Amino acid sequence: MLRLAFGSLRARPSSFAGLAMALLLGVAVITLFGSLIATAIGGGGGSRLGMIGGAFGEIAMLMALFVVANTLAFSVRQQARDLALLRTSGATPKQVKRLIRCQVLLVTLFVSPPAWLLGSWGARWFLAELVARGIAPADAAVTWSPWPLLIGTAATLLVGVGATKIAARRAVRGRPTAAIAQTTEQGRLGWLRGIAGLLVAAGAVPVVVFTSRQPADKSAQVALLGSLLLVIAAGLLGPLLARLAMVLLGLPFRLTGARHRGDAGGALAADNLRGHAHRLSSAVVPIALLVGLSTTFAAVAGGLEQAAPPDAYAQSDIWLRGVELAMLAGFGAVATVNTLASLTAARRREYALLTLTGATRRQLMRMLGTEAVLTALAGVLLGILVAAPMSMAFAVAATGSPLLTVSFQTYGPLVLGTVALTVLTILFTGARATSEPAVSAVATS
Repeated sequence: MLRLAFGSLRARPSSFAGLAMALLLGVAVITLFGSLIATAIGGGGGSRLGMIGGAFGEIAMLMALFVVANTLAFSVRQQARDLALLRTSGATPKQVKRLIRCQVLLVTLFVSPPAWLLGSWGARWFLAELVARGIAPADAAVTWSPWPLLIGTAATLLVGVGATKIAARRAVRGRPTAAIAQTTEQGRLGWLRGIAGLLVAAGAVPVVVFTSRQPADKSAQVALLGSLLLVIAAGLLGPLLARLAMVLLGLPFRLTGARHRGDAGGALAADNLRGHAHRLSSAVVPIALLVGLSTTFAAVAGGLEQAAPPDAYAQSDIWLRGVELAMLAGFGAVATVNTLASLTAARRREYALLTLTGATRRQLMRMLGTEAVLTALAGVLLGILVAAPMSMAFAVAATGSPLLTVSFQTYGPLVLGTVALTVLTILFTGARATSEPAVSAVATS
């Protein structure tokens, strides 16, 4: 099975690029904060280093591992046709799952060495910044240990292998003769996934109450964890939420299309996105992850700045929140670009068929542009809704009022940057996907 997994990676390396990047980030971030904690345990970084490494690491690691699980699910859906053909040729569900696990194993081992280097460099840079601001001793240096590296690879691999049980469920269920039919997108939200999403969302309610009753410093950390919990709920309920968002955001485009007797491309784009809810949710969830956590971080930073006394400790804490925001925004941006680029490129056959039925390249790009804007707006809307409960709970804890304190200089570029990143990624990838001759694209897809 390892040989077959290696053959699939070798035959279609581009199909696993997004998964490779997500796994690399997962190993790197665990290595980074694990190195800081190992340094603190060895007594080389001061008493606060372990606290900082643990507080920052839990959010960063949870986010990185969530990105790994989400990217793996999308990677398996991209292989749906290949896995279906394996089943019709005699492969059992257990063999298909083993193949996916072997793919995750090989990709994780492949990206681990550069991830170790990246994480080790990140730990040295982070500690140097702490030293420069007087948060760590002047002679502090990262203590080398193999354990953060090995734990980073093992933890990421464990999450990846565990996620295959969920990701491969659709590919292996049913009879082998019906496997090919399962390659088409299913429009309904599975009952198991729906129940899990509702349970996670319900579990966030007591976290909101708890956050509002804590001191500002503790409330800040709980608010970030709670926002990540709501992002996970949004990911599980993604197809339903994406469809609802598109009904709302696509209304102006459909009204325009009705006035033009169906000739407006915006109406076609809105209906197309609403009809492919699972595909849309794969694009919207990373955007919501980026916007949701960025919104919470911006609210936390603004609240701490308003409530904290003007001493060195409080100002250092605000600075650290800014670094954490930049780091997680970077992770979210990578996840967003990977997913959007893969989704857009995977529709090469769809673009070719539209071309063969008379659509011009200009019309395709207009459709993609409208879809990009709608996708970005849906992700931003979902992200703000995800961030609102925890951000307001933190505001109550820090200032006594649910009104948020968010600097536009901080928050504006985050939202505008997310929209620009989404639109540019889809348009750039779409331009490349539509440049191939239509007949060749249909034949090779």
